[in-house]
Amino acid sequence: MYLDSFYSELTKRWQGSLFRVSDAYQINRRAKEYLHRLSKERKLKRIYWGWYFIPAEYKDPWDFLVKDRGFKVIVKQTAASIWNYDFVHRDVYRLAVKDRSYGNALEGFAKDMGWDFEIEYHKRIPYEYKKMDGLFIETIESSIVSCISEWSFIDAFATLYFRRDEVSFSKLKEMGRWKRISSSDTRVWTALKYGCRLFNEHFGKEIFHIRVRRELNDDIRELIEEAVKRVIEFA
Repeated sequence: MYLDSFYSELTKRWQGSLFRVSDAYQINRRAKEYLHRLSKERKLKRIYWGWYFIPAEYKDPWDFLVKDRGFKVIVKQTAASIWNYDFVHRDVYRLAVKDRSYGNALEGFAKDMGWDFEIEYHKRIPYEYKKMDGLFIETIESSIVSCISEWSFIDAFATLYFRRDEVSFSKLKEMGRWKRISSSDTRVWTALKYGCRLFNEHFGKEIFHIRVRRELNDDIRELIEEAVKRVIEFA
């Protein structure tokens, strides 16, 4: 009787989401014993040390991410795919969390489901983010800067182009002025301005009101040119 009542309350609160043993203790002080018994009956599954999951069906990983109640932020290329209408489709989901144990549980759960989650752990989330459709998502400007810093130029410039009427260039400048492209001396803001110039030259008008003063090294310049060209061709 007590076990059935415990399971009913657990399902009401946590079905579809990962939860800790400590969460279950809020329902009953014998939670650890009950969780063990329910897992033996296959009514729930232990995902990671101290973490459980009540079986549920999901349409896709996004459905799970919305239903899961743990704090996580959708970042980098995955956030960019939301802003640029999935211009570059990727099957990797990049997430930032503050709880390392929860991050490990997420990775273990995703592996069981056949999904690919890449989890970053931060004591303080270093990205600007906002809540949208039940998820915390890195903002347009922050995701553009994050992608450029990781050489994901197509993701970044597709986001910049499609969201050009929403982007705050003062934020882009603030975020990208001192951040460098990984393993290079090139600042993100310099790369961004060069991409903007290419868009302006292609359309023959100032879509982006940006002045470019510094030159880029050949490798980065060529990759940005290729990225902008692809965005223009398929936009």
